[in-house]
Amino acid sequence: MRTTSFRYAYCAAALLGIGVPIVHSEPCDNATLHGAYGYQETGKHTEATGFNEFRSVGIMTFDGRGTAHFSTTLWFSDFSVNPQANEPVSYSVHRDCSFTFMYLNYAETFTGVITQNGQHLLWLETSGDPMRTGQADKMRN
Repeated sequence: MRTTSFRYAYCAAALLGIGVPIVHSEPCDNATLHGAYGYQETGKHTEATGFNEFRSVGIMTFDGRGTAHFSTTLWFSDFSVNPQANEPVSYSVHRDCSFTFMYLNYAETFTGVITQNGQHLLWLETSGDPMRTGQADKMRN
């Protein structure tokens, strides 16, 4: 009953033009994420000096089989800049088009959703930095 009520509310919101993202059509699997996505992350993390804000922009490339890599430039609130290249990622896409992934070199994990027929991703960090969110748009296959 709860799922049916949610679907009705979701459809009503979509018809009324309320900003509901269009989730990728189910079922999804690892092949749903394939190609390069331009992304942006924002957040805060703890260092010896306390909480530092950061911003990151880069490209994450998914292989459609559970492996990815990213290259990024990080800017920190202490005005330092840290480029990173070819960082390894593992990921798993679920049938409902949610997904999880991990930055392997940093043991940071994330959960997210695939929207707009695979063209847009939204995520948040579930371990590692206490406050990080990200989004990505597909650039190419």
